[in-house]
This record gives sequence, C-alpha cells and structure tokens, in this order.
Amino acid sequence: MKTRRLFAGIAVAATEALREVAAALRRELRGERIRWVPPENLHLTLEFFGEIEAGRIPGLEAALAKAAAGTREFTVKIGGPGAFGGARHPRVVWLGIDSEGLRELRGRAVAALREAGWEPEPREFAPHLTLGRMEGVRDLRRFRESMERHRGSPAQEQAVKELIFFETVSGRYVPRNRWSLAGT
Repeated sequence: MKTRRLFAGIAVAATEALREVAAALRRELRGERIRWVPPENLHLTLEFFGEIEAGRIPGLEAALAKAAAGTREFTVKIGGPGAFGGARHPRVVWLGIDSEGLRELRGRAVAALREAGWEPEPREFAPHLTLGRMEGVRDLRRFRESMERHRGSPAQEQAVKELIFFETVSGRYVPRNRWSLAGT
C-alpha cells in the first residue's frame, strides 16, 4: 500500500532578519558538515507522522481541522540559536520559539489526534525552527562561539493564522491541506 511522509506544522516566513541570522551562521560555520534548511522549507513542526498509509490520512485531517477550529490566531516569538544534542554532540541547529498560542494549538492537536487513534510522539514538545542538520562537528570551539555570539539575536514575532498538513515530496515540504485558525 502506498504511503506518504507527513507532518503537521506552521509555515514560517523567511523574513530578512531570519535570513540574516541564518546567513551569518552559515558563514561562521563554513566547513562544518551541516545540511542547511532552504528558506522556503522553514516551519515549526507540531506533530511528525512519518510514513502514513493513505487510508489513515482522512482521520488525521479531521483531527487537525478540529484542533485548528478550536484555536485562535496567535504569534510566535523567534529567538536566538541553540542545538539539540548539547554543546558536545550537536545534531540540529535551531532558533528558539516562545508562544503560549503554539502550546495551546499543540495540546488541542494532540487531544484530537488521540481521539482519532493516533499516538503522538512521547517526547516533550520543544518548539524550535530548524536551520540545519549536522553530520558532525570539526571545530567544536568555533561552533560554540558562533552559537553564543547569536544567542542574543533580536527576537522576531510572526503571526500564525493557519495549521498546515505537510507532505515531504522530493525534499520539499508541500502543503497537503490547510485550516484557518478560529478568529482569522
């Protein structure tokens, strides 16, 4: 049976300020083995589904529509960089996200998905904007210094007006369905 690689998330606009931070990190970390996320693929993941059989998709879509209908429009604050895996073994370079609205939407999505028979990821939700995935660090000191230099990057806010069901197609994240948040 055919499957699709899917996730639920929020699109993030590649603003000039975001592009500048990403470009500075790319310059400073040149030579490191990092696969940088193209600006058109910037997003916040609410729930990763992985490979899903076509027959399960309508139930997931109904659950996500329910979550969106119960959530008001909100903003996310995008802050400075960090890395999953810690300072010694970084695997993912990200920008931090702060948003009560995002946590509320995630909670509604998880509840609706459980009702639809989906068991969400067990790990704690850590809102972030992935900038790159690392295959290893050659110069750990330079990496740490770069992260620290940009930690105080000016926070940016972006409005969130919709929840998107994305499909990964040839390395691109293509919206499969969209739901306006209540109040938009």
